[in-house]
Amino acid sequence: EEEAFVLLVRMMYGYSLREVFRSTMYGLRKLFFQLESLMESELPQLLSHFQAQGLTIEMFASQWFLSMYAAKFPVEFSFRIIDLFL
Repeated sequence: EEEAFVLLVRMMYGYSLREVFRSTMYGLRKLFFQLESLMESELPQLLSHFQAQGLTIEMFASQWFLSMYAAKFPVEFSFRIIDLFL
């Protein structure tokens, strides 16, 4: 339990994830903007396709960011993401 708490504190403060979960969700909106900007520069055709279909970044990325990728990806991948924070 202590290790889990230490990881939570490190993620919230060390990686500014606290902003993602505040009432304004400023950090989450910032992540959406960053992802969209990255897609604009690196995957413009995919972003255009998403936009043509009426699909916004928030529709698919919110669960990724709020769960630290644990909700939609295989467990091994989720473990690797968490390992990167350690």
